[in-house]
Amino acid sequence: MAFKLGKETRKINSPYDTPIFRGKPSNGALGEANNDGSIVIDSNIPVNSTKFKRAVKHEMQHAMDMKTGRADYGENWVMWEGNIYIRKLINGVPHIDGPAGRLPDGHPDHPWEQVAIQAENL
Repeated sequence: MAFKLGKETRKINSPYDTPIFRGKPSNGALGEANNDGSIVIDSNIPVNSTKFKRAVKHEMQHAMDMKTGRADYGENWVMWEGNIYIRKLINGVPHIDGPAGRLPDGHPDHPWEQVAIQAENL
């Protein structure tokens, strides 16, 4: 079991090299891939549910894209296929000026999200 100060986080055994933790991803997302190679899936999603499995596949794709250098991110930027896109907070909502235009973070029209959405169904 792993933990973070201030709130408990449980680790899920994964057949991948990617540690899967339960917790509260940022910005109300179902999951979140981290630069350290781990992913966090919302603790309110039942582990054996289809929703959980899809969220893991989605975030696993993001993790793989980061591991292979296809994607990366920082607090104020996102990198996709060698191009840097700037994050902006607009009316309290994080947006990214990406190749599909200025869209909210996590929007399905961002190309990195399209790849991860396709991975959900594999």
